[in-house]
Amino acid sequence: MKRIFAIILLLILIFSLLATVYVAIFTSNTKLLFVFLFIDIVMPVIVYAYIIITKQIRNLDKKDEE
Repeated sequence: MKRIFAIILLLILIFSLLATVYVAIFTSNTKLLFVFLFIDIVMPVIVYAYIIITKQIRNLDKKDEE
């Protein structure tokens, strides 16, 4: 399940980066460009925070069981 989630997330990030480059080069819509830039910056940060939080929760659960 984790591997499937990781592959889906990786594909979303790659699509987002490609869409950002496409919008930056071929369109003059600055609002859309800023939306894609925001997604490119915020999404990896949220995923990284999720990973850190889940690791901390697992460590707390292990300490409680001992």
